[in-house]
Amino acid sequence: MTKELKIAGLAMIFTMPLAAFAASMDADGDGAVTLSEFQAAMPDAEAGTFSIVDTNADGVLTEEEIASAQEAGTLPEG
Repeated sequence: MTKELKIAGLAMIFTMPLAAFAASMDADGDGAVTLSEFQAAMPDAEAGTFSIVDTNADGVLTEEEIASAQEAGTLPEG
């Protein structure tokens, strides 16, 4: 197995939980998590958490925003 394939395999292993975590919040499966979906998935989150995670302030959370929030400790790991 080449070095690139090993790296790609490891990357898949580490991103799968994130994808599952993001997908679990995305109730309608449209690829974005709205405030209502976020609140339903994380009812104990503090009031301003959604706004903190929504770094581009477009009103939805992307998988990338969720990953960044997890890395920063704002959201729990999947």
